[in-house]
Amino acid sequence: MKKRLAIVMIHYHLRPGGVTRVIERAVESLNDRTDILILTGEAPAPSALLTPITEPFEALGYSDHAVSDVEAVANDLQFTARSLLGRDPDVWHIHNHSLGKNSFTPQLVCQLARKGCRLLLQPHDFAEDGRPQNYHLLRSQLGDSIDSILYPKANHVWYAPINYRDKSFLSSIGLPQVHVLPNTVTPHEKTDVPAQENSRTVVYPARAIRRKNMGEFLLWSLLAPEEIRFQSTLAPQNPKWQTYYNQWVEFAKELALPVEFDAGRKHDFSKLIWNASALISTSIAEGFGLAFLEPWLADKMLIGRKLPEITRDFEEEGLDLSMMYDRLPIPIEWIGEAAFRKALESAMRKSYTAYSRPWNPDDLQLALRSLIVDGSVDFGVLDEALQKKVIRHLHNHPASVAALPEFNIPSDRKIQEHNRQLVLDRYGIDAYGNRLLGLYESLANTEPGPVSAAAASELMDCFLQPHRFNLLRT
Repeated sequence: MKKRLAIVMIHYHLRPGGVTRVIERAVESLNDRTDILILTGEAPAPSALLTPITEPFEALGYSDHAVSDVEAVANDLQFTARSLLGRDPDVWHIHNHSLGKNSFTPQLVCQLARKGCRLLLQPHDFAEDGRPQNYHLLRSQLGDSIDSILYPKANHVWYAPINYRDKSFLSSIGLPQVHVLPNTVTPHEKTDVPAQENSRTVVYPARAIRRKNMGEFLLWSLLAPEEIRFQSTLAPQNPKWQTYYNQWVEFAKELALPVEFDAGRKHDFSKLIWNASALISTSIAEGFGLAFLEPWLADKMLIGRKLPEITRDFEEEGLDLSMMYDRLPIPIEWIGEAAFRKALESAMRKSYTAYSRPWNPDDLQLALRSLIVDGSVDFGVLDEALQKKVIRHLHNHPASVAALPEFNIPSDRKIQEHNRQLVLDRYGIDAYGNRLLGLYESLANTEPGPVSAAAASELMDCFLQPHRFNLLRT
C-alpha cells in the first residue's frame, strides 16, 4: 500500500481570496489522499472551509518586529506540527516565504532546510517585484545575511512558482529544483436569476487596487459606444490603495463616464458576471493570471490587456487570446515627453533608493528607449496623473480618438468553446491535484543534502530591469 503523506501548509493568514483560495483548491484537489495540517499566523473565521485543519501560530503572521529566538520558535512550530499530525511531516509546503510580510518565515525555512526537512516553496509574489517596503523589512532585519537566507538551495528544497517567468528568474540564480505549479481554475457559480435582456455591460471582476490599472478601464468607457456601461466589482480594502481608487471615482463622476464602481457589493456577483456582454482586464501585473482563464468558464469573452510575461504560458498551451492587446500606444505629445521623462526618472530613483541600489543615469536612457516606441508610449506604463491627462485630452478633443484602436466586443462561439474546454482540461481541479500530489511524492523521496543559498540580489536584478519599469508599480 502506498504511504499516505503528511503535509504541512504554511501561509501568513487565511483571509478570503488570493493565496487562501489557492490553498482551499489544493486541499480540495488532493481529495483526502494526504493528511494535511495548515499553520497560519492568525486564526481563520470559524465558518471558513479550512478551519477544521488549521492551527494558528502567531510568529507566522504579518509583523514588523523580528523574532528574538528564531531557533526556539521554529522548534515549537515543528513540535506543534508533529503533535497534530501524529508524525513528522513528509513535506512542508510554504507559500510566499520570501515576500517580506515578516522576517521570521524565511528564517524558519532555513532552519527547516538545515534540519533536512523537505520543503516545497511556492512563491506567488516577490518582495523584489514592486514591493520595496517588504524588501526593506527583510533587509533591515536580516542584514547582510539576506543573501544566505532568502533562497536556500538544496536537494530537498524545491520551488514551485506559478508561471514560467518566475521559473526562469529562479533558475537563472542557480536554483536547481524549480517546478512550475499553475493554479487551478473553477467556474463562477451560475446564478439562478434570469439574464437581463439587452444587457450591455462590460465587467472588470477584480479588486480595484493600483496594479489593476483603473485608468485604462476608464479610458475604454470613454471610447466605447454610448449604450455600453462599465462595472468594476470591488473597491480596495487596503487604505494604501483607497486614495487612488477614490480619485478615480471622482474623476469618472467629473467626466460623466458610464462606470459603476464597487458593483459587486451592490449587486449579486454571479449575476454581474453572467449578465455581462464581456469581461475585461486592464491589469499591468499579475502573479498567475486567473483573470485570463476564469472568464471562459463563465462562457464570456475576455477583452482588454494581456500580459506577455504571464499569458505566453497560456497561449503556448493553446488558449486563444487574439482579441486582446499587449500594448495601448498613446502619442507621447499628448502628455509631453519632458513630463514623462521627469515622472519616470523620479519614480526610478525612488525605486532604486528603496531597494538600496545605486542610481545609474544610463538606466533611465535604457528605460526611455524601451518605453517610447515610434513616438508613442504604452498607456499602461503611465501613472495616474499622466493617464488623467490623456483621458482629459480625448474628452476635450474627440477627433483624437481616431489615433486609438476602436473599442469592440468580439463574438466568436468557436473561440469561447475552445478556450473553455482547454481551461477545464489543463487547469481543472483534477489535473491540479494530480500535479501537486506528484510533486509531493517525488520530493518526499529525495535524500536531504547540504544547504547553500542562491543570491537574492541576483533575483532583484531580474525584476529591476529598466525595460520592465512601470509607473503604476512604484
